[in-house]
Amino acid sequence: MGERFEFVCGKCGYSAEVSGGGDAGEVAVTNTIVCETCRCLYDVIVLDMRQRPHIEQPEQCPKSPKHNVSPWQGGGPCPKCGTPMEKGGRGCLWD
Repeated sequence: MGERFEFVCGKCGYSAEVSGGGDAGEVAVTNTIVCETCRCLYDVIVLDMRQRPHIEQPEQCPKSPKHNVSPWQGGGPCPKCGTPMEKGGRGCLWD
């Protein structure tokens, strides 16, 4: 079962509910990314276990595959202002 947490920037107030890195549930493997174009955090599916055969999917921004993205780990910089984000409480369990 995967987990999402609220990550909050103490400086600018940006918040996002994401796993904070790699995560997995019964039917999907996800990773948290930062989109440099949108300046937002997203959890994206990198492996859908319902697909046969299992095919790894590229990490892409859900808004546009042309956007520049990179992996993001919990406590990493805020995509809006660059200040390290703080992990809040658990947001939800998924899958």
